[in-house]
Amino acid sequence: MKKVILCITVCTCFMISACSNHQSSEETMKEKENTAVQPNVKVKPYKEPLSQVGQTASHPLGVFTLNQINEPQVDIQTGPLHIDVQKIKVVQSKEVSEVGKYNLKQRGLPTNEMNAIQFTTTIENMSDQPLDLGKGPIQKLLLSNGETVDVYKMNADPKNIRLQAKEKETYTMICFLSKAPNPLTYVKITTNTIQEQDTEKQVASSHTTEIKL
Repeated sequence: MKKVILCITVCTCFMISACSNHQSSEETMKEKENTAVQPNVKVKPYKEPLSQVGQTASHPLGVFTLNQINEPQVDIQTGPLHIDVQKIKVVQSKEVSEVGKYNLKQRGLPTNEMNAIQFTTTIENMSDQPLDLGKGPIQKLLLSNGETVDVYKMNADPKNIRLQAKEKETYTMICFLSKAPNPLTYVKITTNTIQEQDTEKQVASSHTTEIKL
């Protein structure tokens, strides 16, 4: 009887050990698979480095050169929305990436070079109601070289924007241009219509403001 019990005990220990080894082996395999799937390279968030005319920097869309920079510090009040235009940049890339070429092609633009205008602004909801800004606070641009820019079509990041009551945030808009604009002397900004998010009531109509550069 003792021999039978001893035999059962040994077999049980062997089975537990085998299961444990099997489980450990599976966990090791999963770790190897996860390591293989996740490359040991972290994509660093892009930070805008261009601060002086002539500077060049890499971007996911291409290698860009800063052609013009102005800091107009213009305030635009449209209904309950306050827009502070802090910085305007004109950039150009003659080394457009594949992602950049795809974006240009989607907008019917030539892919041999990329021209863009960038606005750095602060937008603030002065009301007690959340606001729906649609595709952004700016609807159209008129440049001093005569080019009219439909922001909805040319915006590099045409996402819907909403602001909660009393919310304030930095908003950067980059728009593709059909050609190099040369030195700009002014930009006319036409704002978007604005409505309350919950009631869908329009609280501001579009209007145009000229910014001298």
